[in-house]
Amino acid sequence: MTGENEMSGEIERKMGMKEKKEKKEERRNGKRRKIRVLIVEDAAYMREMLEEMLNQQRDRYEIVGFAANGREAVEKYKELKPDIVTMDLVMEVMDGIQAIKEIKGYDKKAKILVITALGTPEYERESLEAGADACLWKPFTVKNLFEVLERLVSEEQGGG
Repeated sequence: MTGENEMSGEIERKMGMKEKKEKKEERRNGKRRKIRVLIVEDAAYMREMLEEMLNQQRDRYEIVGFAANGREAVEKYKELKPDIVTMDLVMEVMDGIQAIKEIKGYDKKAKILVITALGTPEYERESLEAGADACLWKPFTVKNLFEVLERLVSEEQGGG
């Protein structure tokens, strides 16, 4: 069994090196790879609205999945490994704050954008303390969404 674990670790290490090499190559060639986004929102109309907004820049953003609660968000994050997660706070099964903590516990480098109607200083503080990278209050504009997403992307790439 130990041999299998070592082999699995070696495969994961090589895959990680391949990803880094691909990202470096894309930057050198001036190409920007699509930003992979996981949308976490319990309200179907909000998932659809976010999807429509992101699809306005299909060449830049790719929606890799949806989750309707925090538990699904954690599972989908581990499965899909998106670049950015949009996270609602108030959801059944597991709320957004707990999901943020679990995702960040799994991957400290995860980029999480909280999108919520609970636009109070307390919720913003709690979200950021849990590990969120930014907060966007409902209602928001397409311009607001893309500004925050681009800031998170530039931070990830070492530009901020």
